Amino acid sequence: MVMGRRMDGEFADKFSVAPMMDVTDRHFNTFARSISKHATLWSEMLVDSTAIYNPERTERFFKLGEDVRVGPTVLQLGGSDPNKLAQAASYVQDFGYDEINLNCGCPSDRVSGKGCFGAALMKTPDLVADITARMSAAVRETVPISVKCRIGVDDIDSYESLRHFIETVSSKGGVKRFVIHARKAILKGLSPAQNRSIPPLKYDYVYRLIDEFPDLYFTINGGVQDLNQVEEHLAQGAHGVMLGRAARDRIWDVLGGVDARVYGDLDKGKSRREIIFDYAEYADREFENVKRVSKVVLVKPFISAFHGEDNGRLFRQAISNNIRTMSIYESVSHAFKFLDDEVLDRLPGQQKPERALAWPPGNAELETVAALPDSATVNRPDSSSREELSKIVQHVKANCDRAHFL
Repeated sequence: MVMGRRMDGEFADKFSVAPMMDVTDRHFNTFARSISKHATLWSEMLVDSTAIYNPERTERFFKLGEDVRVGPTVLQLGGSDPNKLAQAASYVQDFGYDEINLNCGCPSDRVSGKGCFGAALMKTPDLVADITARMSAAVRETVPISVKCRIGVDDIDSYESLRHFIETVSSKGGVKRFVIHARKAILKGLSPAQNRSIPPLKYDYVYRLIDEFPDLYFTINGGVQDLNQVEEHLAQGAHGVMLGRAARDRIWDVLGGVDARVYGDLDKGKSRREIIFDYAEYADREFENVKRVSKVVLVKPFISAFHGEDNGRLFRQAISNNIRTMSIYESVSHAFKFLDDEVLDRLPGQQKPERALAWPPGNAELETVAALPDSATVNRPDSSSREELSKIVQHVKANCDRAHFL
């Protein structure tokens, strides 16, 4: 039985934000938790040696605050030495996380080459089982150990190989939960970014595992871009779905709808204005009280909060221009002047209202647009303006057969 991770008879974390280096630090998770109470938030990967030999830095960057602990959290460890990983797990179990995860999926040569961990561990399932068994023995029973992996590595990429890995690690290592990126890792010749897009997705491998291992829990990862796809995977039988860079790049759009759409929690909470102001106060305290933390790092979590909104770019520029001379709270207050109240006061999960076209194009306008050469382009300031332009173009195309557009 998975201790401490059950909710009403099913595994709690239907939606997770993937661990991302230089992204999912405690500042990101503080901001993310203020948007979603239920999303499972992951730490960056913590190398076992860092936890053991640099405890001061480890505690400063990885120990959770009370505001993040209100929802489920996972700390990910990296390494390949069973003794070191057990020691590291024992140390971090008091940092406030619900679960500790072993990284068997990172394809970076900094990880798989030096020290031979990350995705390279998939080549040695017996070693992974030994590691997870020792980690489990080193922590309290209420702190489960999980594994995040790929569907394969290099030429070890058959379903049978993946099945053997899961069977070995679950039976010998005691692991009940696996987070699987549905691509294999290619350790030589592809960068980490290329490994996130070039190897083909094979979701069917994960769904076969779900059918064959009914006592285990599987979270599917890779290629998921929005909550529509999250809901599709959950409807197909995935126990959970993990989403990564889309949450970083469109944090409000993605996390804002999680509680209502995935967990059925209709409590809207605070507005975007209130959430960012609250975070700005937290960020200013961190800047004053924590050694060697920069304002640039502290504003990263919310810099994409107005992705796709009118003047979202001006908001980002205002923050960048002013944080060196203003407090973060003052920078935010100034940058908010570029945004409409409707945008600032929108609640998590609240849909962006449809805007009517500023003008219904008449015959003269139709003639003008139809006369544009095929090579004509129109530069507009942001994506919301491009959406409006797209509506105008569609209207024109529907009313003038002579118009041609790129």
